[in-house]
Amino acid sequence: MGTTGWIILAAANIPLYYLLGRLIFRDWQGFWECVKYWLTPDIISAFRGDYFEDWTSELKLFLWLIVCGVCVAAEGVLIDRVFFG
Repeated sequence: MGTTGWIILAAANIPLYYLLGRLIFRDWQGFWECVKYWLTPDIISAFRGDYFEDWTSELKLFLWLIVCGVCVAAEGVLIDRVFFG
């Protein structure tokens, strides 16, 4: 499967990304809070007393990105083996 196939597969999985995001973040506010903590340096969060919240928020965002990537990769390998293998 070429680059175009991977791009189409990633775009076709947008509903899956949304569902996984709802499971991990609960709502859009939770997602944007995680992005805010991801962009804030850890030392600033530590001075504000939000270090633990920063750490857990960054972990949620990282977990969501990894799970979405693994889903696309697994689907791509499965499609490649079934249809092109």
